Amino acid sequence: MIESEIKAFAQKLQREDESHKYDYGHVLVIAGSKYMPGAGVLCCQSVLRTGAGLVTYGVLEDFLPTACAMSKPETLFFAYKNAQDILDYAGKRKVSALIIGPGLIESLQTADLIVEIISNTPLPVVIDASGLSSFANHSDRLRNVKAKLILTPHEGEFARLINLPIAQIKADGHILAAQFAKENNLVLVLKRHKTIVTNGQDEYINSSGLPAMATAGSGDVLSGIIAAFCATKRAAKAENLQKELFEAAKFGVWVHGLAGEKAAEDKWNGLIASDIVESIPYILKRNFYG
Repeated sequence: MIESEIKAFAQKLQREDESHKYDYGHVLVIAGSKYMPGAGVLCCQSVLRTGAGLVTYGVLEDFLPTACAMSKPETLFFAYKNAQDILDYAGKRKVSALIIGPGLIESLQTADLIVEIISNTPLPVVIDASGLSSFANHSDRLRNVKAKLILTPHEGEFARLINLPIAQIKADGHILAAQFAKENNLVLVLKRHKTIVTNGQDEYINSSGLPAMATAGSGDVLSGIIAAFCATKRAAKAENLQKELFEAAKFGVWVHGLAGEKAAEDKWNGLIASDIVESIPYILKRNFYG
């Protein structure tokens, strides 16, 4: 199915002669902590390798020196104290999509920060990792928000999110994922052996990828790919943004799996998340421009 849709999606990734970086999206990544400093770095690298024009790594002020030391010079940095700082920055700097969660400290303060952001921005927001834990047993806080949400839980995170045993998630994942996405008006990426992408109506079952991708940081890379696709000029001006976000998530999962397959050709089970990042441009060129 997906091969027949490549040409149409590729049009959204084309670059024009008369253009600048903001035409290809500015992604703001709210991630990282002193305990998991690399999560946000992987997100930022993945965003840029997928073709977004600009990425900013937003971190709490006391973590800024570490983040700067770890990241490459292509990444901008932004230190925040609270949600309002993030909302103000997003408005002033033409941010077109956000990633929230990878590497954040799980706490009530983090949960409140995320809820305030998604309640007050109309932008696409990808929530992963520690960001998802903020809604464990409290998924009602995802409803009636302004943001256009894409959630990317693995089965364990989804089980905690909806307070059901993981065995039931494994058995009834398709039904539960679609029901959750529809009830909360969002796109859900349920990461498993064959990842499910659903908006409650449409469903995509991914076939790319391999077990070697079960490595720390792989999910952070996926978040970056999806956010970069969300941030394209076409998506930002789309009449049906929810459809565009479903498409961004679907193609993001597919590209992520293919990049993992490419990286594993040389690295096999020694593959690490940054290997997936470096394979993204090859997959995009081969499938969308080849």
